[in-house]
Amino acid sequence: MAFPNLVNEKPFAVLVTVSAPEWLMAVRVRGAAAMFDVFAGLISALNQIGVLIAALTCGGLGALLVGHAVYWRLHAARVQGQVIGVRQCGNMLNAVYRYTLPSGETCEATSLEGSDSTRGKQTGAVVPLLVIPQKPDEVQEARHHVFTVIGAALLAVCAGLFYYAVTAFRVGPMTWIAGGLVLAHFLERIRQIVFPKDKRLQLSAWRQMLAERKAAQLAEMPVQRLEDVASLPERRALEGRQNATLRRLAPFLLIAGVGLFALGVHQSRALVRLESSGLRARGVVSSLSSSSSGSGSSTYYPVVTYTDQAGTRVRFRDSTGSNPPMYHVNDSVTVLYSPSEPGNAIIDRGMWNWLPSAILCSLGVLLSVGGIGVFRRRGTRSADESAGTASP
Repeated sequence: MAFPNLVNEKPFAVLVTVSAPEWLMAVRVRGAAAMFDVFAGLISALNQIGVLIAALTCGGLGALLVGHAVYWRLHAARVQGQVIGVRQCGNMLNAVYRYTLPSGETCEATSLEGSDSTRGKQTGAVVPLLVIPQKPDEVQEARHHVFTVIGAALLAVCAGLFYYAVTAFRVGPMTWIAGGLVLAHFLERIRQIVFPKDKRLQLSAWRQMLAERKAAQLAEMPVQRLEDVASLPERRALEGRQNATLRRLAPFLLIAGVGLFALGVHQSRALVRLESSGLRARGVVSSLSSSSSGSGSSTYYPVVTYTDQAGTRVRFRDSTGSNPPMYHVNDSVTVLYSPSEPGNAIIDRGMWNWLPSAILCSLGVLLSVGGIGVFRRRGTRSADESAGTASP
């Protein structure tokens, strides 16, 4: 039996199908693409970490202010104090009070809160105070809640930034790597600032140093009667400039506040109608629509396709956009739409649907309250000036 000749006269003809330069070029292209993906992932991770740092900063400051207010409300005693003067530091005035502790001891203390306003700091005025018996040299006015409101607003901003960071960016390994490096860097910098190698102090020594510094600062600011400070020419000039600024600013604050609040109410009413009578369906992000601003930055809006209850395919652009985009093509989303008007639809984000309306209403209320407060402050100052002019 004869066997065929299996000897290959060209043993490398089958193996070599791509020339060496083409193979090397393919490897280089793949390597460049991989490096680009790593670089793009790093930039996206750094942007995400930046937003998270901003959220943590707002959250930390807000929690500090709110926690400080809660601590004082829980541990402080409420007493009546009398204004005996003010301490002036630049344009800021801190009221000085004389009060009696529940134990019967009479103390004097400087308020922890200062402002450039003279309202409520007239000599002899009686003010409700919060005081911690173990720290009689520190008092707060019981009727002031400005810092608590600011703290609550910062916590709301923290929640919005955190939601944006976890939804607009994809969380991946590069996020944890970049976050770990940034956190390590910040912790090291804080350690160097707070605990320098040549000036490390024990906690008791640190507290004593702060107390001595505060005593030295108070010694440099003697207690003066508010009426004497207000009669100084430079103080009158400062109040004149402030009144002129307030006269120009108050109407704009009030108009902007009312406008933002009305816009927030309008959006809330539309969302209430959609939540009460709307239906939900599964949708897919089919594309992204970009909108450029005058500064050159772009905002990306998801374009969603879904099928309504009648079986009709509907395509709409969501009203919420961001940069970087919160959604990507082929992402699956939940759509909330009106049965009578399928084009009236939004991406259902649960409780976050109310975030834009809540922000608009909150800003409107804050600006309106600020405008009304400015008008009241102008009226109070005008009445004080008239009383001062009429008095002999």
